[in-house]
Amino acid sequence: MEKCGLTGEIRTVNMMDKRLKEAEKLGFKTCIIPESNKKLLKEKYKLDIIGVKNINEAISKLGL
Repeated sequence: MEKCGLTGEIRTVNMMDKRLKEAEKLGFKTCIIPESNKKLLKEKYKLDIIGVKNINEAISKLGL
């Protein structure tokens, strides 16, 4: 679900609410999304949603 720029920043993704609903339906428990999208979420989800600003932060959250 993430888009990454050349400098490693995580860019905003379109239709995030729709994507998260689908992830819930598919049985996902955790999603890493752009921090900019997390601030704009309109609904509550049964997912553990982690917002990140750059690719290094995303890798760190994954424990890699």
